[in-house]
Amino acid sequence: MTPTTATTTPAPLLPVPGSTEHLDAAFLADRAAIQDLVAAYSLYYDSGDFDALGDLFTEDARFTFTPAPEGFPPSVATRERIVLAMAALYRHHTQTRGAHQRHLTSNTVVTRLDGTTAEARSLLSICFALDDGTHEIGRSGSYVDLLEKDGQRWRIASRHLWLRDLPRITATTPDGSEGQA
Repeated sequence: MTPTTATTTPAPLLPVPGSTEHLDAAFLADRAAIQDLVAAYSLYYDSGDFDALGDLFTEDARFTFTPAPEGFPPSVATRERIVLAMAALYRHHTQTRGAHQRHLTSNTVVTRLDGTTAEARSLLSICFALDDGTHEIGRSGSYVDLLEKDGQRWRIASRHLWLRDLPRITATTPDGSEGQA
């Protein structure tokens, strides 16, 4: 990847998917850590471990929903408020509905990565395991995560969950210019 200068804004997008030119050891380690972070969110939320869930976010993180789930705010800011909101949603599903969420996060792609910031996108399907032993399909959508690296640790600085239309992805074309995918 080419380094950014003080005059450029976000880090350049990664080369065309399937390209190997950027796959050095540091990039692969960061990508694996980011994919683990995205997966950990689902595992911690689904198990009700909100202390561990909160530790995945920066202190000033923001979680935005488009559109917001019924009865839920469209955006929540700070780690503490995100944890409180997600714990309330968890309790609503488990205690009111008798439904235990199962987040199935897949197709995680790191779309931008520099030394201390990154963007990752993932697809999401939510299933519910109901107390009566049945299952139901819930929602589907797409996460757009902006991540920050603090020392050797990646955290979520911003998570945007798109529950209807998926956001457009800016892709790098074979000649290196940016275009819409």
